[in-house]
Formats: sequence, C-alpha cells, structure tokens
Amino acid sequence: YRVLMNAIQQYRARSILCLFDTLGVMAENIGAAIGEGPLPGIYVPPILKRWNDIGRENPMDRSLLPLMECLGSITVACGMNYQPWAVETFEMAMSTIEGCMMIISHYNDLSDVDDELADPMICAIDLIDGLIEGLGSNFATLVAGSARFGPTFPNLLQQIVAHDIPGVRISAFAVLGDLARQAPTLIETGLPMLLSEAISSIDPTHPAVCNNSLWALGEICVRCGGNDAPLTPHAEDFLQ
Repeated sequence: YRVLMNAIQQYRARSILCLFDTLGVMAENIGAAIGEGPLPGIYVPPILKRWNDIGRENPMDRSLLPLMECLGSITVACGMNYQPWAVETFEMAMSTIEGCMMIISHYNDLSDVDDELADPMICAIDLIDGLIEGLGSNFATLVAGSARFGPTFPNLLQQIVAHDIPGVRISAFAVLGDLARQAPTLIETGLPMLLSEAISSIDPTHPAVCNNSLWALGEICVRCGGNDAPLTPHAEDFLQ
C-alpha cells in the first residue's frame, strides 16, 4: 500500500485508472483485513486528496469514476473502520451529485443528455450505497454529523429516485433498499413519495430499474413490520 500511495502522486492517464482498479480489486478480494489497525490511514487520505485535487480543476473528470468505484469497495471492506473518513467521503459524493444534477438541469430536453454526463452522479450514488453497507445503522449518525448535506439528504434521495435517467434510478433504488435495511429513520418523512416512485418504476421496459425498485419495496415492507399504516394507501397498487 505504501508503494501504491507513492505511485498515486505520480501516475496520470491510463496508469492512474489501473491503480484505482487495483485498489478496488484488492478491497474486494482481501476483505476486512484492509481495514485493520493503521492500514486504512496509509491509503485512504491520499485517495481523498487525489479526489480533491482532480475535482478542484474539473469535478466531472472521468478519472474520478474509477476513484469513486474503488472507494465504494474500500468502504464496504473496511466497515466501521472507515469512520474517520466517512463524513468527508459522504460530503464529496453529495457535492458530486449536486454538481452533476445542476449541469443536467440546464438541458431543456433530457433526450439531448449524453448518458456519460450522468456517470459521475451514478458513481457517487453507488459510493454512498457503499457507505451505507459498510457503516450499517451508523450511517444515520454520519448523515446527522454533516452540517452541509445532512439536512438535504432526504430531499436529494427523493430527487434521484424520480430522475429521468434510468441509470440514476437504478443506483438510487439500491440506496433506498439499503437505507430501509440499515437506516430506516432517514426515509420515514419522505416515504409516501418514495413508495409512489418505486411503484411507478415497476416497468419491464427498464428491467434493472424494475428489479431494484421491487427489491427496495420489499425491504420497506419488511421494515414496516407491525406498522402497516405507511403501506396501506399503496396496497392496491402493490398487488396490481
């Protein structure tokens, strides 16, 4: 890891993409051991610094995609040991999503939007999903600890599950399902709207969106348990 972090300061172009890919594969295959002791402190701060350096020049830089993907794998593998960098990672991901949405909002016709334009937002949503999976119920504490994005997170969730670009909704419903499993308090206030969007996305025209929305709905139903009040207004739509 020390050798790789020396390289991260020097690599450019294809080399840096291969390095991020390597870090992600190591996380996926080594597992929890990459989060033990002082090891995360060796490699997480330089990755976040590289994200800051690249993002300062161009927040939509394509090299940030594999960086966010590798961080997503790292957050899952490290679990609770990723906490020292969790808020910073969350805020950088949220900033990427908001910036990307702002750029896309300038298009009057979304059919003119190149799918690649939404890729940074999708990777950032997937990274947040990695934080949810890695931190579990502590993700709610993380969100509460972000003065900048904590208050806006529930509203942003509603925006991305209703987004016109299918790839965004695929990742958004994965986040919704994992929030239902790990941090259900974060979806309580927006539940009626979130349920409606998930139901309207049960459409085989977009199989991946359909699959994820169905899974998220199932997780929400399980969490409602003995309190079926939030589900009752939608029961007929569920069955149909």
